[in-house]
Amino acid sequence: MLSVVSERILPPACRREEPLAPRTHCRIGGIAKVLCEASDERDVLAAIEYRQAARLPDDEVFLLGGGANVLIDDRRSYGLVLTLGERFRAIAVDEAGETALIEAGIRTPRLVREAAARGWEGYQFLAGVPGSLGGAVAMNAGVRELSTWDRVRAVEGFRWSGERVRLERRELAPAYRRGNLPPDVIVTIVECELPKGDPEAIHRVARRLSGSRRETQPLRHPSWGSTFRNPSGVSSEGLTAGELIERAGLKGYRVGDAQISKLHANFVVNLGAARAADALACLRHARRAVLERFGVRLEPEVRLIGFPPEDLAFLRPEGEA
Repeated sequence: MLSVVSERILPPACRREEPLAPRTHCRIGGIAKVLCEASDERDVLAAIEYRQAARLPDDEVFLLGGGANVLIDDRRSYGLVLTLGERFRAIAVDEAGETALIEAGIRTPRLVREAAARGWEGYQFLAGVPGSLGGAVAMNAGVRELSTWDRVRAVEGFRWSGERVRLERRELAPAYRRGNLPPDVIVTIVECELPKGDPEAIHRVARRLSGSRRETQPLRHPSWGSTFRNPSGVSSEGLTAGELIERAGLKGYRVGDAQISKLHANFVVNLGAARAADALACLRHARRAVLERFGVRLEPEVRLIGFPPEDLAFLRPEGEA
């Protein structure tokens, strides 16, 4: 019965049996039984209506941003995957209020170029960071000095129930690499502040940051980006996650075609045919090794999607033994 219902209500922006690996930067993923690539909010609402009519449970549905910081279990399929397409990128500027409403599907490289051309200060920190604005908001992407929510006032969008929502920065209290968005919220519009700056100076900083990332990060092979958040507090001795993993002697550690990068230890790279289980094994081994040697519990920055609870038990205190 479900397949008959689904066939009748499949929205125009949706396609069946779409592989997810090409949509992720690590080139690992399962199958979307239905993939909805939204070009506008009408497509988002159509996807929500499809989910409700098909009665898909939470573990069958997720929102995929630009695919830059996710590891999706590739052993299974998913009832509905919603993504904001590259046409979901309009910018409406309020010069008087010095703000802009930016659609969340805009890719970060395009946003950096737009901000530099318009003289918006502070967006150059995203130079060289792949993904979408919506994903950057969800994880509060950034650098040491500045994070996405330092330039965001509020987000607008929908809950999976279909309710339109607006969430202010003060309500969410975003933190380091955490946007603190409710899990049922689909962000479609981001209200950004527009501090003025010198366009040429902004361009220079963006080029420098992009060049630095090319030199220090393993870009020859697919990866999801940073694996763990940098720890805080005296127990970490001020070391980054990458430095802790490197000191544990794990650069080059490999499971199948997944490898802890020899260039930057907080990256797990796909050498060609890595499976999600291989990549997760690298993450698990690095976390346990750092805990055993330094007493520091590294917390994943990469978003782990679709894995059964037993695969992620090592992230719970009782699973660390």
